Amino acid sequence: MIEHAGQVVAMADSSAAALTLGISLYAAAILVGIGVCINAVTRHQRTRAITAAVVVGVLVIVGVVVAVASSVA
Repeated sequence: MIEHAGQVVAMADSSAAALTLGISLYAAAILVGIGVCINAVTRHQRTRAITAAVVVGVLVIVGVVVAVASSVA
């Protein structure tokens, strides 16, 4: 806590900052996966494109499951 002009001001919770960072990294991972998939398709690398698409699909499904679980709990 910080005292400013006789008032006690609570510092922001670090868990909120960690959650924001985690969500940002998660979204970046999905975007990178989409980019890899598009790049592989344009270079006619079928196996790499399918792998990237599967990884993106798994990340999206896990995100939905975590969102539903966190809203229920």
